[in-house]
Amino acid sequence: MQLWLVRHAVAAERDEFDGPDADRPLTAKGRRRFSKFCDWLACQTAMPPTILASPLVRAAQTAAILAKSAGLKKTDIISTDLLSPGVDVRQLIQFVRSQSAGCVALVGHEPDMSHILTALIGGGAVRFGKGYIAAVEFDGEAAIGAGRLCWFVGPKL
Repeated sequence: MQLWLVRHAVAAERDEFDGPDADRPLTAKGRRRFSKFCDWLACQTAMPPTILASPLVRAAQTAAILAKSAGLKKTDIISTDLLSPGVDVRQLIQFVRSQSAGCVALVGHEPDMSHILTALIGGGAVRFGKGYIAAVEFDGEAAIGAGRLCWFVGPKL
């Protein structure tokens, strides 16, 4: 199994957005950059057939861009509170296992994506930039501490 951990692309700044934090959208530049990045990725590797995303607007928009590059529809994205800020890694992994897919993308937020990655690979210190993706591989089912980091890249690549 392989998991892609995806931090949402560049969003409007908190102090520049008048609505609730959950409604902060991606910026036009963030959309363009992440879209180009995902299109490039689609030419480099197999894209995940399953995408789970935080229900917050910026993560949902990021997931939609990833889905388009993967040849999926927005309706193929599964929105889950398990990827809202404050992720419980154990519950999330149980949910991922229930998807019975060989590759699943998880679209969420910082510091959660860094926390999930370090939990899956058994330690370390990482920081996800906006729009970065890490691919973690497992010999069998996804499990805490059993993953291997395959690659970790961002849209500025």
